[in-house]
Amino acid sequence: MKRVATTLKSLLVIVSFSACFTAVGQKEVRLYEKAEAQFALHNYEQALGLYQEISEIAPGYEDVDYKVTINTLLTGAGDDQPVSQLLTFENTYGDTDDHYYYWLGLVHLRRYDIDAATAAFERFKQKLDYTGNEDPRTLALIDHAEELKYFFENPDDYEIHQLEAPVNSNATELTPVYFEGNKELLFASNRGKSGERPFTIYYTKSGENGWETPVEVPNLGTFTRENANIEVVNEDGRLFLFREEKGGDLFYSQASGDTWTLPIEFDARVSNNHLHSHFFINEHEDRIIFGSDEGADGLDLFESYKNPENGKWSKPAPFSLSINSPYNEDSPYLSPDEQTLYFSSDRPGGLGEYDVYVSYYDAATYSWSEPENMGWPINSPNKEFHFKMNADQKSGYFVSNRLHTKGDYDIYFFWHVDKVKVKGRIFDQAAQAPLTGAEIRFRPSQYLDEFFTSTIDASGYYQTDVFADEIFKVEILKDGKVLMTDKFEVHDSSGQNTTHIKDFTIE
Repeated sequence: MKRVATTLKSLLVIVSFSACFTAVGQKEVRLYEKAEAQFALHNYEQALGLYQEISEIAPGYEDVDYKVTINTLLTGAGDDQPVSQLLTFENTYGDTDDHYYYWLGLVHLRRYDIDAATAAFERFKQKLDYTGNEDPRTLALIDHAEELKYFFENPDDYEIHQLEAPVNSNATELTPVYFEGNKELLFASNRGKSGERPFTIYYTKSGENGWETPVEVPNLGTFTRENANIEVVNEDGRLFLFREEKGGDLFYSQASGDTWTLPIEFDARVSNNHLHSHFFINEHEDRIIFGSDEGADGLDLFESYKNPENGKWSKPAPFSLSINSPYNEDSPYLSPDEQTLYFSSDRPGGLGEYDVYVSYYDAATYSWSEPENMGWPINSPNKEFHFKMNADQKSGYFVSNRLHTKGDYDIYFFWHVDKVKVKGRIFDQAAQAPLTGAEIRFRPSQYLDEFFTSTIDASGYYQTDVFADEIFKVEILKDGKVLMTDKFEVHDSSGQNTTHIKDFTIE
């Protein structure tokens, strides 16, 4: 009997261990299915968390290490990690995973390496052609890469600067606006918050050592990501805020020394117009523009006017047929003379998911021009919102989640710059002949993701436009390889017609 009891006890231990092992195995399967579903939807952060959880409980499970690498490189967490991490899997998955080169292309695209992205997408397309499959999405990505290359090689007349810490943080910064009265930058952030991380308003001033540590503005309340939007009317020192009360209402706070008063309702009649959070109000406080989902297609821009005779606000109407599209329009800003409109849209033909566009009013025809993309470097392959000009109408701020952001969204300062021409000849010392079939790039020291480029012709000559007051890192490339780097400075205020001669010799 004792031997039987011992045997039964051993069997129970084995059965219990087996049941526990089976339960763990089932958990891996369930997590893997969830991770694959999120990955297929391109929800990389959610997929990454699930794959990492599997790695912790079952190291080496299936292809999880490979998937962790892909999803890490496709999120902000992997922006500073080398693409070589994914290339180490090429021998294993380059042939077995039909989508390996698709993911590799997306990783290169996220890093703005357009040539490498195009090459990877082409290899993915070749694999699909071989198997007889077609993927319109891949063809669209190849076309998009070509569009990006054009934008990158033809940057617009703006230079940008990512604000340093302590303004930008590892959280989210939104809706920056500069208040001339106090010489301060106001913005919304969810830094230092817990739980759902509500947004509050901060201000910072520029001192001798850069931007000071932001200070939270008391009395203004908290905001969700969706309704965190502020506007400043510099003429009377009012800070406008959006609240969801009464279906959408505007409140304002008055500047009082270095602080702001408790917000009060702007005009009770505004709430009847179903105002939405991403609003703009003009200097005269009699015109409101906002993005609304009550249009025919997604978000459209609507506007409402205040009647000067009876003080009533007009029923919101779509802004203009030339502005609104079958896609989304949001985050408007109107110049003080009300002749220039800036807004964000995800319409096709741009650089990224949401780009900033500009349109001009024609008083003769009472119409707005076809919106123009603001181009690189204002826009990027990611998202740009809350574009606002300063009083000089030549500089301002916007937010973006582009490459190298510290958190979810960062604040960027931009300013208009003049350009001059630079041209010259490249000589190959070793070959004792002009360098041909190559490319030269001038990268501004302020923002190295941006560059001005020119091909080098059969006689070794190049020509391009560059910023008129800048220090450049110069790169000369051939077949994708950097042959040499140099430094070039130009400080010229004479205008676009000036040409600077600069020759280079490759030792």
